[in-house]
Amino acid sequence: MLGLVIPIIIIGVWEFFAIQANNPSLLPRVGDVISHLVHPFTDLLNTGSFIHHITISASRVILGFILAAIIGIPLGLLVGKYLLFHKIFSPIIEILRPLCPIAWIPFAMAIFKTYTIAEVFGFRYTTTIFGHIQLGMLFVIFYGGFFPIFLNTVHGVKSVKHLYIESALLLGADQNRMFRKVIFPSSLPAILTGLRVGLGISWMVIIAAEMLPGSDAGIGYLIMFSYELAEMDILIASMILIGAVGALLSYGVKVIADRTSVWQAKER
Repeated sequence: MLGLVIPIIIIGVWEFFAIQANNPSLLPRVGDVISHLVHPFTDLLNTGSFIHHITISASRVILGFILAAIIGIPLGLLVGKYLLFHKIFSPIIEILRPLCPIAWIPFAMAIFKTYTIAEVFGFRYTTTIFGHIQLGMLFVIFYGGFFPIFLNTVHGVKSVKHLYIESALLLGADQNRMFRKVIFPSSLPAILTGLRVGLGISWMVIIAAEMLPGSDAGIGYLIMFSYELAEMDILIASMILIGAVGALLSYGVKVIADRTSVWQAKER
C-alpha cells in the first residue's frame, strides 16, 4: 500500500492543475487519459490502436534484444575467460561503449534508410509485423542492449570463484564441461542482470528512434503524432503505457533471475 502513496499524490496534483488550467490541449484531465487506457483496441487518430503500436514497438525491441544477447553472451564468456580475446576486443569495446545509442540513430537511418526486414528477404510490400521493423532501428536497439549484456557477462566470468574452477579441474573436467557446468552457471546471475539492464535501454532507445522521420508506427511515433495534433490526452496515455510495458519487461527478467539464482542466495 505504501507504493500507492506517491502515485495517488501525483494524480491528485495533476487533476488539480488540469482543472485550474481548463485547457485539454495543454494538460488534460485524468479521466480523459484513463478513458483511452481502458479502451486499448480503439483506433487513435487513424493510426491504429494502442495494442497495435505497442505490439510493433515490442517486436522491434525483442528482436534487437535477442540479437544483442546471442552475440553479447558468448563473446562475453570468451573475453572473460581467455586473455587473447580480452586483448583483441577490449580496445574497440572501450571506444564504442561510451557512445550513447541515441547518437547512432541519425547514422543508422542514413545507412539503412527505411529498409525493413521484409524487404531484405525480398518482400517489397507486406502487411506483417516484419514490414514495420526497420534495419536502422534494429541496429540501434542491438547497440543499446549489447554492452550491458556483454560487460555483465565478462564481470560474471571474472567473478567465478577459483575454488570452483580448481575443483572442476581436479575432478577431470575439460574446457567444454568447465564452461557448461561451472563458468556459465556461476556467471548466470550477472548475465541476467545485464539482460535486465540491456532490455531497459533497448526499450528507451526504440521510443526515441520511433520519433524520428521515417517511422509510421510504434508508440514513439504515436507520441510525436499526437503532439503535432495537440492531443495531449493520447500523448500522456502513451507515456504511461511506455512505463507500464517497460516495468513489465523488467519484472519478467527479474522473476527469471530470482528463480535461477536461488543457489547463490543459499550460498550466502
